[in-house]
Amino acid sequence: MFRTLIGKEIAETMLGFRFAIATLLCVVLIPLGMYISRKDYEHRLAGYQRELQTYRQRYGTPPPPLTGGEEAQGFRPPSVLSIFASGLDPFMPDKVFTSQSGLFRTVKESGIDNPQSLLFGKADFLFNVMFIISLAALIFTFNSISGEREKGTLRLMIANSIPRSRIILSKIIGKYIVLVVPFTLSVFIALLILNASPVVSIGSPEVWPALLVILLVTLLFIFGMVSLGVCISTFTSQSIGSIVLLFFVWTMFIMGVPRISPMIAEIIYPVESGSVFSFRKRMVRDDIEKQFEQVKKETIDSKWDKERDIVQEMELKATMELGDRMKALGREVSLEVVKEDPDFKELRKKFNQKYQELRARYEPQVEYLFNECQRRIASELNRIEEDYGNRRNIQFSIAMNLARISPVSCYAYIVSGLSGTGVAEPDNFVRNARMFQEDINQILYDKIFYVFGRQKKAKGINLFDHLSFPDMRYRNFNLAEALQMHWPDILLLCLFDVLFCALALMRFNRYDVR
Repeated sequence: MFRTLIGKEIAETMLGFRFAIATLLCVVLIPLGMYISRKDYEHRLAGYQRELQTYRQRYGTPPPPLTGGEEAQGFRPPSVLSIFASGLDPFMPDKVFTSQSGLFRTVKESGIDNPQSLLFGKADFLFNVMFIISLAALIFTFNSISGEREKGTLRLMIANSIPRSRIILSKIIGKYIVLVVPFTLSVFIALLILNASPVVSIGSPEVWPALLVILLVTLLFIFGMVSLGVCISTFTSQSIGSIVLLFFVWTMFIMGVPRISPMIAEIIYPVESGSVFSFRKRMVRDDIEKQFEQVKKETIDSKWDKERDIVQEMELKATMELGDRMKALGREVSLEVVKEDPDFKELRKKFNQKYQELRARYEPQVEYLFNECQRRIASELNRIEEDYGNRRNIQFSIAMNLARISPVSCYAYIVSGLSGTGVAEPDNFVRNARMFQEDINQILYDKIFYVFGRQKKAKGINLFDHLSFPDMRYRNFNLAEALQMHWPDILLLCLFDVLFCALALMRFNRYDVR
């Protein structure tokens, strides 16, 4: 009997007009979205390779002599799994610039190839499942119970002593199977299109494990949407009421909860904006530099100026005495003649040596002060950035936990995380950028020392060698790490499925079939 009920649901749904429309949407939109995402990835990959090659040729090997002021550039490669979910990829920085101070800066190219894709969202796999498949699931199920009641068939099934639990489960399973059929067909076509790419291989270790998990999670999400539709149908006695309530719930899950959650988090735990934070960092840097400049003037410059003035007075006095001796001997005294005089050359050599001795005595103090200033700036900015990052993470955690009220948010977190474009990717980019900065520190910056911005000495490096900067070794999260980060979302998705099924069964046990 249970198989008969499932077969009845499958037959009735597949023979209906809604099945034809849903199949058409799946077969057209999902493969089309996959093709567009594939071409977009190929375009971004070609741009990354071209920019990296140009950098290697022009700037990757700076011309000698090395000054330590050279900037190394690291580029973020596009993730191949971003084909399934673009996520935060359009808003992520493209490259990182290192600096001698130890503070790197990130850059996002301002050019946008297709502004409409950002305005309306990219129709990738995640978008199609979140909007098209979830909406199709609700359209399939909005009158599962109320429609049977209006036709009178529900009363007949109850009169035949069929357990209500079997009726509700048969409807959930039957609708789920019917929806999975066009979805599976569309995914198969989409994967054929994806595998036709010259730069993407479905069978690669980087793609197929994550793809398998994404498909399994998607099937879990579809089951939850079907269960939700059947559940909501038990709350109304008429089909029109069911579809109104379903669209309200769908809108809240798709748009309401995910978009309102960050706003609520900002109210609960307010954090200053990024522009205000950047301005505060600039003020801290300026204040520290002014403090050290003041210390330098009071402790070094005053002594330097006093001793330099003494040497200059001695030099002037000796030069005047030389001129007087030349006059006494009846020799012509002019600038050209004095410069060629052997005594004057000897005098200049003597005082140049005094200036060098004076500079050698004070330059180590200036160098120490300059290095202390840079270390304090880096330490203070790192402390501020760490504090700001912690506060932003708290706010983000609040927003993320609030958004998890919706199964759509859980599904989006999982798929985007597996695709390397999720909410953890900005922090991952910063980690990679910091590792790249440390690599360049070891190769160049830690081996060159400065005084007043001028090179003084180098250790373990020949400044006239051709030094080639290494590429940034960008590391994405692997599958195990992504699953470890998003296991709460997978668990919540399972709990939503169980909750919707249980709630549907509880409501149907009390449902008035008359």
